[in-house]
Amino acid sequence: MAAIKIRKVITVALEALIGVSLLLLITLILLDYVTLAVVEGSSMEPTLQPGDLVVIVKRVSLGEISIGDVIVYQRGRTLIIHRVIRIEGNTLIAKGDNNWLPDPPVSPQMIIGKVLEVRGKIVKIPLVGYLTLFIRYFITSFTNLPVIYSLSRVST
Repeated sequence: MAAIKIRKVITVALEALIGVSLLLLITLILLDYVTLAVVEGSSMEPTLQPGDLVVIVKRVSLGEISIGDVIVYQRGRTLIIHRVIRIEGNTLIAKGDNNWLPDPPVSPQMIIGKVLEVRGKIVKIPLVGYLTLFIRYFITSFTNLPVIYSLSRVST
């Protein structure tokens, strides 16, 4: 009987902790301190897998980034999640864990933020992002249907 009560108290405490954590995360997103990102490629495997959902801490200065941190930066229209392997003055050199070569230099203006870590471990939710990837793929495929249909009707 006592074991059931203890288990119930633990369950309620965990539910409350999850609820408070979600409320805090939503508040930080609304205040533009953090954002969520879905990993798409394999360049950060095995650390990050496609479909992983990660929390990006925005508003980080160059001085808050260290070698070994995983950052998000923008090159053109593409967002890239890679690990910092060198710091050269005001420039970062990043590389995907699964890549052979480092990326071109990253200037401070390109940095979106830093992937949230707790005690050296990246905070991620595996597989959750697959829904986003599926929706993006579906929308892209759906918008291409008229083109595909028109090409299939071309007579030779």
